[in-house]
Amino acid sequence: MLSKKFKYYFLLLIIIQYGIDSSAQSGFGQPVFQQDFGFGDNNPGTIGAALPAGKSDFIFNNSVCPPPGSYTIIRRVPVASCFSNEWIPLSHDNKPAIDYGMMMVINNTTTLTNKTVYQDTVDKPMCPGEIYNLSVALINLDERGGGCPSGTDFPVFEVRLEDENGRVINKDTTRPGIGYANPPPFGYKFTDFGFNFFMPGGVNKLVIKLILLKSTYWCAEDFALDDIVVRPVGPGVDIGFLGEPTTTIVKSVCFQDNKAITLTGNMEAYYPNPVVQWQQSTNNGVTWVDIPRANNINYTRNFSVPDTFLYRLSGGDARTIANPNCRVISNVIKVDVDGLPTGYTVTNNSPVCSGQDLKFNASGAASYVWTGPNGFYDNIPFPHIFFSSLADSGMYYVDVTSLGGCVKKDSTHATVIGTDVHARPDTAICKGQSVKLETSKGISYSWTPSTALSAVNVQYPKAKPETTTTYTVKVTDNFGCSDTAMVQIRVLNKVEVKAKIEANNYLCRSYDSLSFSSQSLGQINSWNWNFGNGQISTSKNPPVQYYSVAASENSLVARLVVKDTTGCTDTAYHFITMAENCYIAVPSAFTPNNDGLNDYLYPLNAYKATNLIFRVYSRNGQVVFQTKDWTRKWDGKINGIEQNAGVFIWMLDYTDTKGKKVSLKGTTVLIR
Repeated sequence: MLSKKFKYYFLLLIIIQYGIDSSAQSGFGQPVFQQDFGFGDNNPGTIGAALPAGKSDFIFNNSVCPPPGSYTIIRRVPVASCFSNEWIPLSHDNKPAIDYGMMMVINNTTTLTNKTVYQDTVDKPMCPGEIYNLSVALINLDERGGGCPSGTDFPVFEVRLEDENGRVINKDTTRPGIGYANPPPFGYKFTDFGFNFFMPGGVNKLVIKLILLKSTYWCAEDFALDDIVVRPVGPGVDIGFLGEPTTTIVKSVCFQDNKAITLTGNMEAYYPNPVVQWQQSTNNGVTWVDIPRANNINYTRNFSVPDTFLYRLSGGDARTIANPNCRVISNVIKVDVDGLPTGYTVTNNSPVCSGQDLKFNASGAASYVWTGPNGFYDNIPFPHIFFSSLADSGMYYVDVTSLGGCVKKDSTHATVIGTDVHARPDTAICKGQSVKLETSKGISYSWTPSTALSAVNVQYPKAKPETTTTYTVKVTDNFGCSDTAMVQIRVLNKVEVKAKIEANNYLCRSYDSLSFSSQSLGQINSWNWNFGNGQISTSKNPPVQYYSVAASENSLVARLVVKDTTGCTDTAYHFITMAENCYIAVPSAFTPNNDGLNDYLYPLNAYKATNLIFRVYSRNGQVVFQTKDWTRKWDGKINGIEQNAGVFIWMLDYTDTKGKKVSLKGTTVLIR
């Protein structure tokens, strides 16, 4: 029995000597070269760009119906066809499934010499010793018959493949009449013509030529071409989902399930050392990438991210598998990993009057499960409650399920209109607080009294009464039905509770103290302090607090919670900033030149000084600047006029943290 390797090389020897039998292979690889003339846009009258110079002996013409001896690039030959309906109506969807875009249309004439219709170069790396296929899609454009005096003279083409030095690798000639397909209702279709060839060694580039052989044409001479393709040829490869029918090409799953799916494939016996490689595309097949370590016939993966994944299986011989241009590829299957359902709708026809039909409507998902008031349950897109009652009003919940099984909960509120009006909530609040009132849905509302209401004609007014108040609401539905309901808001206290902290805003590193006092308002009988230093207190005026301020600590917060005799509470926060230095000093000089350095004169670090007054005098005793806020700074101007450089006298009075009054005096040099 012959080994697989011997059979492989024996086949190559037959190919070299006798040519290639295309029936010996049933699989193709991805195109190494493909000319599809572009996709264009949705306008069927769009004219494509001319081919680069040297690609064709015919001349480009920017017309849907080019004149004799020229070509154009279009998506469609008009139904009201060219040249008094001489041509068949032809659109992009008449072409093979490879492409649905532009095509090259040639208006041919008598040809006394051979003419190159199209030529191009394949310069991608290919594998010597492998078989490839060259094909081109052709169709005649002229209508059948038409009074040809000597019968139709169809164009004949030579499809030619050369190396970069002009040596012929393979060629073939079409039969007369190729591409003259059946007319509608079957539709005019392109015909693929080409051949398989053996890729020789030492060839870096291939040259493709489609040559129109010389002839004197009477009719049926005009034609179109598209989809010039070079691709590997080899064994057939097919894939599917393990355990699924072969007709399943799309499988939907939910990302929440993190489900493992196994893809399985098969490659016909052909290569001496067969190797398979699974590939994936996440951009709808525009690009494909090898999946690392996916080299078995079966490939299993868990899907936990919503996305769409395309898979195919490529195969080749071990010596050439690294080159994608030397592989065959399988059919494509898709895994749709659903996220939570989106784009769906869940609605109902409410408000309806009691006794009318209440209808629900859901669309945009795969299935639905409904639940609602009164034990309502259904699992169809359009549930229906006949002879609804007021008790059917309420929230209806829906489990919306995608095709892959992802479930999202949604809801819709249904209202059955009648005279049974409700208002809520009956509640108690503290003075100064507000509460949102609500009532049954209608088309008009009237709340009384209007005292402390944000509005009297809305469904959800906000109430902030000073004393206990009972509100009455009248609701009218769109059928003119109305009813009233009442809601009571009790106010617990007579004086509003308001927490307030009085304390200095600064602490000095690295050890300092602060005094706190409560300035809260209301009939307060409870104080709860948290000073931010690990200490707490329940006194109205707590003891002095001491702080060890860490170098990394820039701020802290003290908190006071107060409660009055009715149990109403309020909370105040006091934010404290850490000062690096609290030593009060006045600079001996400053330079108000707006460079960001020493531009102002003021007492530094007076964070904790009280009763502060800072004055600046000219040399003749005139007060040029005065402030009780130490953060206000003198900019070296008097009434907006810059002062000349010189010496100025300052005086600083303040009370320190121990209650001692301090008076300081000195001079400062203004430098320009």
